[in-house]
Amino acid sequence: MSSVTTAEGGKSKGKILFVGRDIFLGTMVSQIAQKAGFLTDSTVAAKVFNVVSADLSIKAIIVDMKEAKDFLTEIVEAGGTGSRPKLIAVIFHNDIDSRRHAQKAGFEYVIHRSQLGTNLPTILTEKERK
Repeated sequence: MSSVTTAEGGKSKGKILFVGRDIFLGTMVSQIAQKAGFLTDSTVAAKVFNVVSADLSIKAIIVDMKEAKDFLTEIVEAGGTGSRPKLIAVIFHNDIDSRRHAQKAGFEYVIHRSQLGTNLPTILTEKERK
């Protein structure tokens, strides 16, 4: 059995799943996650449950709320499967409705796009939930 390594050659801490189609946001999430020692993958909101329940290496699901609002229940249910990944919603700073919807749905973290660089590494590397 071979271990998976990061781009820097270190042992991977697991995988981060980005949910959305925004290439700029997806690239930003991927770069931050890889610097923190994680591999990355992406999918669309409609496929999250199947992807997460089949991959025990997923440690966090990072969701672009502008695309996922119709799939919040499925995404939260996916968070209860597999490795029980952290649920992180990404919103625009002025999108109060998306913040409220994500919190009501059960996301553990809701962060502004502008806070990704400072907050995401800490969230990803903090101790796993019980």
